[in-house]
Amino acid sequence: MFETIAGILSTSAMTALWALASLLATGLPYAKHNRSLKRRRSLLLAISCAALLIGAFWYALNIRLLVQSGWLFVEGTFKTAVPLLLILHVYGSIVTVRRLIGLGESNKQSLTRETWLKAAAPAVPLTCYALTLASGIAFAGTVIAQPIQPDLFDIAMRPALAALLLAVPAIFVRRRYRMGLNGGNLVGSRRSRIVKFAGAALLTAMAAVAIVVVNAVLGVQSSRLPEASDMMNHANMDEGGGTPTRMAGSEHHHGHSGGERASANSAPMAEVAALTGDLTAPADRKFELTARQSKIALASGARIDAWTYNGEVAPVLRVRQGEMVEVKLVNEDVEAGVTIHWHGYNVPNAMDGVPGMTQNVVKPGQSFTYKFRAEQAGSYWFHSHQQASEQVSKGLFGALIVDPAQETEKADEEVILINHRWKTDKGRVNAFGTEDGERRKKVEPGTRMRLRVINTDKLSRKYLLQGADYRIADIDGVPIEEPGLIADRTAFRIGGGGRYDVVFTMPDRPVLFKLGDDRDADDPTVVFYPDIPPANPTFQADSGLFDPSDYGKGVANELTTAEKFDREFEMILGNKMGFYNGKFTMLWTINGEVYPHVPTLVVQEGDKVKTTFANKSLAEHPMHLHGHHMTVLKKNGERVKTPWQTDTLNVLPGESYEVAFVADNPGMWMDHCHNLDHAATGMILHLMYDNVLPSYEVGTRSGNLPD
Repeated sequence: MFETIAGILSTSAMTALWALASLLATGLPYAKHNRSLKRRRSLLLAISCAALLIGAFWYALNIRLLVQSGWLFVEGTFKTAVPLLLILHVYGSIVTVRRLIGLGESNKQSLTRETWLKAAAPAVPLTCYALTLASGIAFAGTVIAQPIQPDLFDIAMRPALAALLLAVPAIFVRRRYRMGLNGGNLVGSRRSRIVKFAGAALLTAMAAVAIVVVNAVLGVQSSRLPEASDMMNHANMDEGGGTPTRMAGSEHHHGHSGGERASANSAPMAEVAALTGDLTAPADRKFELTARQSKIALASGARIDAWTYNGEVAPVLRVRQGEMVEVKLVNEDVEAGVTIHWHGYNVPNAMDGVPGMTQNVVKPGQSFTYKFRAEQAGSYWFHSHQQASEQVSKGLFGALIVDPAQETEKADEEVILINHRWKTDKGRVNAFGTEDGERRKKVEPGTRMRLRVINTDKLSRKYLLQGADYRIADIDGVPIEEPGLIADRTAFRIGGGGRYDVVFTMPDRPVLFKLGDDRDADDPTVVFYPDIPPANPTFQADSGLFDPSDYGKGVANELTTAEKFDREFEMILGNKMGFYNGKFTMLWTINGEVYPHVPTLVVQEGDKVKTTFANKSLAEHPMHLHGHHMTVLKKNGERVKTPWQTDTLNVLPGESYEVAFVADNPGMWMDHCHNLDHAATGMILHLMYDNVLPSYEVGTRSGNLPD
């Protein structure tokens, strides 16, 4: 993150300084006498040297980023911004600065024609103009339009744009110089200078506006989502360097008939709708969830216009491992329609709850029944995947708790804490369920407590547990082997969509748990006390942050020992300003693109698949792969001490991770950022098994609108 902030500051400072230098360089020939010219020249030299020093710092910053984080983080910058700036900096240092040195005399005499011609030489102002544009391009490459894995067109486009914008001022300064060479008026009247300057500025601005308008018109049109598609990017499929498949580049995936065609691995073709798993066994547990609009009040009295399942905030479905589970979803009055996605639970593809990919949206008056065997124990949650950025925010979520078939360390008591940020009539409010203040619970000393902490928010959240040492027993439903004691006052952070199971033994003193830092007095708190509740419980500043990459006994599986993977993918997470579905917004990109232009990842059943996440954007991204758990192998290029498994990996700015999974759950799966606002503007791609065909369509025609 330091490199990103420093890059923004340095490139913006360079742009501002070279813009100021451009004004001074343009005004050199209009000095009244030699002494004035010398003062202007000295100031111009000082500003240019300052800009060059900042440029040197920027180069060093990018070299440091290359060494620390790798080529994926700097490739776009090194291919687009660095060459242009470096050439201009060298030219400006050697040629332009040399022209300025010695310009002007110490007397007050008017400028001679020879001195005027030196001051009016086009090389100095044009170099300053070019450096202003090149610095602006470098700034834009950090904030506005990050270059990600640029091709030759992307590389050539930036100097071409700079040359186009330089055309008008170049004509004016060269014309002025030629007039001086031909004996014309050296200075002209103030009015004529103002008119010429205004004319040049106006023409340059018109050229810039024309470029912006053309890009805006093209952006609006090209960004509109199709009325209907099957979500796969068939024109751009990434096979990760693995065995070629028949799906990539073939016409087979466009049809909806399964037939007996076979893919390259001879697996029979199947439609998504047929990937239901074995449904013949009777259900051991049945539930019905009715989606409806509701009025909900938090403990503080703040009121919410919510959408809920069964009129409740975060209903809990509890089952035992191995049971066959059946959940009937009924939509009472949510006009846009609803679904249920089982977040982190590796259900058969047809039960995954993604409208337009694994089912049609459930419209008002309709129902859909999900059925799957609860193979995984642990803490999970469920939520609607129809316009999820809105529907999850409004309350369409709940907890899925799967108790293990054989409990090894059963807790005496447990508390489910679903952290959510609500939009209420009193503004945005954080809460555990509906508890947005202090909650108190009496617990006998010696009681073994389990806190199931689920973060349904779009951002990662920090949590404090103070008054007892504790253990992180599970991450995203997967048990940690030999979890060690974590010292009191050590905080932990959970990414959006993630879950931690926290266990501790109740001491003979209060134990405090809260969301946020010790200074965040408005965030919800739970006070566990043995006898008398404390009058004014206070939190201390945390002493450190839990790191899952060095905790317990690491996962050991075929992925942690693999020397070679069948397929390897790279996901560079970036950002740029642009249009999405006709609206101008900040785009959060994968490999420089947003859905539906992001490549579809193609795998074959049984493949060992490695993915590298590299976050060069300005925000964190909790990356969530449906239908599979990822094993984390490396962080920032170094092997983690204790590999762990997760379904939602939070990647901070400047971080990179290598993760791997086994392709053992055939289907078409979403792989997206679980900051659902990012997903809603296209930070989505799809994982596709090469023998699977689509059964549904997405778009306004069907009403299937997933994010």
